[in-house]
Amino acid sequence: MEIVLYVLLAALPLTFLTLSIYSVLHRFRAGQSKKSVLIRHFVTVGAVCSLMGILAFAASAAPETATDAAETVVTENTGLTKGLIALSAALSMGISGIGAGIAIAAGAPAAIAATSENPASFAKSMILVALGEAIAIYGLVISIMILGKF
Repeated sequence: MEIVLYVLLAALPLTFLTLSIYSVLHRFRAGQSKKSVLIRHFVTVGAVCSLMGILAFAASAAPETATDAAETVVTENTGLTKGLIALSAALSMGISGIGAGIAIAAGAPAAIAATSENPASFAKSMILVALGEAIAIYGLVISIMILGKF
């Protein structure tokens, strides 16, 4: 039964998302409005994400022997375990830094433009830029929590 769940966890998202992208392109060519097509696509992506969460929850509800084995692997702190912990901390910090950079790259020029047109909007604009910076801080906190597993 577990093998079926793992195969579904791998195959279903790829299948549904590929079909959804094909559907988006087909509907664009058919002349439907972009807004309705994209809304339908995002609903499909949300449904796939929900389905994957349910399947992942079902796969994690395995017998206790699997959780006992996982606990012994984590408590052994082998070289592989330490390497994966360091890799996950680096990925959480790196990806959140990239996301923060994208958010600031989009928000800062808009904040500068809004401030040049109306100097009273400086505080509101800086709040939006600070929200982008908060993404990197959240990634840093998560990476520190992950590194606490050493």
